[in-house]
Amino acid sequence: MTEILKTIELIEDKRQEKKARHKLLDVVVIVLFAKLANADDWQEVEIFAKSNEDFLRMNL
Repeated sequence: MTEILKTIELIEDKRQEKKARHKLLDVVVIVLFAKLANADDWQEVEIFAKSNEDFLRMNL
């Protein structure tokens, strides 16, 4: 898992800094975990993130 996180951290964040509410690494990892949990669209990714917020905050 550490290697995956290191690789993700290499992704250049081209978002405008003032408009980015979350770290890019956090967003990518949440989407990855949600997809592994069979989330099929952005609404399901959001539900996954909210349902697992405590766990994600501890580990991200």
